[in-house]
Amino acid sequence: MDKSRLAYLFQAYINKTATPAERDEFMQLVEQAENDEQVKSLLTSTWQQHSTLSQPIDERKGEEMLAAILQQGKSEKPGAVIMSRPASWWWRSAVAAAILLFACIGGYLWLTHQPTTQLSGSKQLPLNDTIVPGGNKAELTLADGSKLLLDSTQKGTLTKQGDARVINLNTAVLAYDAGKATGQEVVYNTLATPRGGQYQLLLADGTKVWLNASSSIRFPVAFTGKERNVYITGEAYFEVAKNAAMPFKVHFPSATGGPTDAGKEGIVEVLGTHFNIMAYEDERSVNTTLLEGSVSVSKGTQYKILKPGQEGKITQTGDIRTGIADVEAVMAWKNGLFQFNSLDIERIMRQVARWYDVEVVYAGNIPTGHFSGIVNRNNNITQVLKIMQAGNVNFKIAGRKVIVSEEHR
Repeated sequence: MDKSRLAYLFQAYINKTATPAERDEFMQLVEQAENDEQVKSLLTSTWQQHSTLSQPIDERKGEEMLAAILQQGKSEKPGAVIMSRPASWWWRSAVAAAILLFACIGGYLWLTHQPTTQLSGSKQLPLNDTIVPGGNKAELTLADGSKLLLDSTQKGTLTKQGDARVINLNTAVLAYDAGKATGQEVVYNTLATPRGGQYQLLLADGTKVWLNASSSIRFPVAFTGKERNVYITGEAYFEVAKNAAMPFKVHFPSATGGPTDAGKEGIVEVLGTHFNIMAYEDERSVNTTLLEGSVSVSKGTQYKILKPGQEGKITQTGDIRTGIADVEAVMAWKNGLFQFNSLDIERIMRQVARWYDVEVVYAGNIPTGHFSGIVNRNNNITQVLKIMQAGNVNFKIAGRKVIVSEEHR
């Protein structure tokens, strides 16, 4: 099996972000003997990195913790597979203690170019706890230019746009009820998240959209005509309602920059499918990742069709390149996680800056190396940086500025 899948499920399980199906899958994979070495390796390395216990866990306590975890697995889904094969006390206690430990820590990270580097309590960090993670907040711009802040509005109908009702279902989901919209004039609204914000949108056709931080979507309050067209910036995940008679098109700025006119924008066209688009201006490419169904990615005269598990990248030169996608890492943001698979510090810090609404400054040389790991996005920034501060990287917080420097040894 894909090793990143087990790592993802392990982290989702302890962060309590796993779906019932993912929790069941996790329990089954831990049960399978063929995964022993990978699980032991994960537990051993992460236990060594984060262990702060002053005294070892005795055998009775270890067995009690394991029994509690396994009982939780039983209660999560009837018929779930529970570990029953013979195991040493070390194995049983390590599983129990590690899961409980990391449930408190909320993440782990390691250096791929320095696999023996360990995080320890001996390195005191000049950080504070004042920068909290992002949350559910956005701004809705109506057709007349008026704006509504959705992080402070109440549930229920907010306003009407044409014949459509605009409804805030809760503090995280905005919905449109088109009513009898056939033939009416097309009216557009724009939903935008700030740095440190995220929000969900239910379009009039039933399409679901998740917006990441510092992103926007411009959309009609009701779909009429032969196509369903929306326009995004930043990053969004779509679950498009099927309608073979009315293709769904997502327009976005290309990686070459400039306004979104016919010559410079990219387009993803679908009938009904699940996919993610990352189109931030400060990234080196615009990435479309397909999870289910089929999509086409186009720019100018170029045109590529993706299959599930593939990604299409529009590069800064305007080319479209396709390849196998790292789906778990791409979808981590929607699942409440940061997941870094061999990323350099600049790419990691761009994600951190958007979610925590901070400015990142590099003092001197930019630290080298590539990092891998999983961190819960619900942690405050101090916890994330402390987990990351290993090897040759130092962080310092000054107000809402994070100063990154290379450690000299």
